Amino acid sequence: ISSNISPLHRVVDARRWDAEPLLGRLVIVVHAAFLEAGFIVRRRGDPLPCRLPTEAGAMASTLSLEYTAPQLLPRHDMDGAALRICTDGQCFLFYVQVSSVRRTGGTYWACLDALSTAPLLSGGLDDTGRQLLGTASTLWRTVINGLCRRLLLDLCREHGVVPGRAPTLMALPS
Repeated sequence: ISSNISPLHRVVDARRWDAEPLLGRLVIVVHAAFLEAGFIVRRRGDPLPCRLPTEAGAMASTLSLEYTAPQLLPRHDMDGAALRICTDGQCFLFYVQVSSVRRTGGTYWACLDALSTAPLLSGGLDDTGRQLLGTASTLWRTVINGLCRRLLLDLCREHGVVPGRAPTLMALPS
């Protein structure tokens, strides 16, 4: 099996996945979706910018991850998006608050049902990664399309930059 069969494999290894409770695994899925959509983590001084804090599930109620779009980095009026989690019974509400010098802020959110996500998240990393990207996974589509990509498109549109990944050396003309 390839070590990179899903976006999950870019942010977690099997040992860490197995050690996380279901809520921690859900946090990992949402984090992977932000990175897959084209965001980067805004964390100063961290040599591994895609790393999550250990025991994400245990600290989910106080967890705050900050993301930005690479296209906005050269700008001084760069937006930041802070991901937070709120639980209400069997619902996990992932919400993102946007801070900007151009606007007073905005909130984007996705509500995920714990009972419907539990069967998907209870498997091993490889199985979950394959199922997550399958056509039956509403979890991945809800998070990446309904939350992450919508936020990225809005931020890029607001700042007049083209959405997509930041230019790399491979994209430069020869």
